Amino acid sequence: MSVRKYYLDNLRLMVILFLFPYHTLIIYSGVADYYFNVANNLVANALILSLAPWFMQLLFTIAGIATYYSLKRRNSTQYLKERVSKLLIPTLAGVVLVIPVSIYFGILYQGFDGSFLSVWWTMMSNWMEYLANGLLLGPLWFLLYLFIISIIALPFIMKYKKSNWRIPLEKVTVPKLLLLVIPLALGSYFLNIYPEKSLIQFLLLFIFGYFLLSDDGVQERLEKSRWPLFISFLVLLGIYVYISAISITASAGAAATTSTPLAIDLLVKLLINLIMWLGVISVMGMGKHYLEFKNKSTMYLAGISFPIYIFHIVWINLLANYIIGWIPDLMVVQVILIMALSFVLTLANIEVVKRIKGLRSLFGLGTKKKQETRME
Repeated sequence: MSVRKYYLDNLRLMVILFLFPYHTLIIYSGVADYYFNVANNLVANALILSLAPWFMQLLFTIAGIATYYSLKRRNSTQYLKERVSKLLIPTLAGVVLVIPVSIYFGILYQGFDGSFLSVWWTMMSNWMEYLANGLLLGPLWFLLYLFIISIIALPFIMKYKKSNWRIPLEKVTVPKLLLLVIPLALGSYFLNIYPEKSLIQFLLLFIFGYFLLSDDGVQERLEKSRWPLFISFLVLLGIYVYISAISITASAGAAATTSTPLAIDLLVKLLINLIMWLGVISVMGMGKHYLEFKNKSTMYLAGISFPIYIFHIVWINLLANYIIGWIPDLMVVQVILIMALSFVLTLANIEVVKRIKGLRSLFGLGTKKKQETRME
């Protein structure tokens, strides 16, 4: 039986493509601080909040599953080399060559009138400060987190592979999977190295992906339970989005001034993590049933998924800087143009990079003959 799971490739691709509306709509949202604070639109807030609790978490879970298949074909040394070439080097290249460009166009919108080189030099010479406040990494936090998690998890995975003990996966039922929300909620309190993104929570998702969700039987159970899980996810997500979007829109993103009791905070964490975990496993079940296919477009886009992730933010910020000024008061047109043009320009950007040997290696595209079509 082939270990290739095309639905996992398609789910990864879906999440990556969600980044175009996500990072475009955040410009019109009060959910988070951003260079562009154009509006605090209720629809933008609702759409951002409908993705934020679960879609990046799905990527870490799928990465854990993909590692299971990867280590069937590679030894630990080969796996580590692949992690360095596909995650660490592109992160460093992005920090030096990509993120400063996206920041430059963001601060241009805020009224900055200096040169790009001055911005680049300030960031590089004060990299620790920019790393601490999250600006140096931008969306590349995902690649760095995944690299760190892969390194942490590998010794435990290899020790498990060499041991005689095996998890009784035939006993892993959907109700038992739902109980994993408890360690996920507790883990979310720790090691939030990048603002509000827990390394422990993402590590647990990766581990659950590798040890549990990689099993064909578990995947089949998720597929069979896909509709009850997905409807439960949509109901809870809808309640969360309704309450949060109205609150954020009404308060114009103002921070709360009162502290929350620990018991209430824990209950809120449990609810948000239940939404997240339901999102991960229900979307996996739906994907297994409806997305197990391939065609030229999905294979092409899957093969450049990481570069899309790296470069998309530059084009969104560049286009937003100009389009918002060119057609003010036309928010819907702005959003459509920014999303569509940034997607096209990101693909064109990647095609240029693929043809430059040094850059191709820096951004994880490998050689022309050996470009992988899977993000592991």
